Amino acid sequence: MINSAYELNDIIPNIEMVFFRMFASPITTKAERKMNEAEDVLAGNLFQDDDFKMPKQAYISLLQSVALKPKKKHFKKILQYVITNKRPEDVPSDLINLIT
Repeated sequence: MINSAYELNDIIPNIEMVFFRMFASPITTKAERKMNEAEDVLAGNLFQDDDFKMPKQAYISLLQSVALKPKKKHFKKILQYVITNKRPEDVPSDLINLIT
């Protein structure tokens, strides 16, 4: 999916920002988010599927996009997604450097 998105970058400018918006925007309503967000930061996330494995380049794109428009809640969502879906030994060192 991400590789196809980069091919679309010729057609759609700033495809990384579109991907970031897809990741950061929940599929639930604001009322549901407020109720669930206190306990689960990823409530309503589109990519919260057990079968989906996000590639390293996607994490890098998300972290670079959040650096353009920094918001603590978006960074927390990306970090929580990494913690939830990756084992510590599977997280590459360059991704850890971007996080820090």
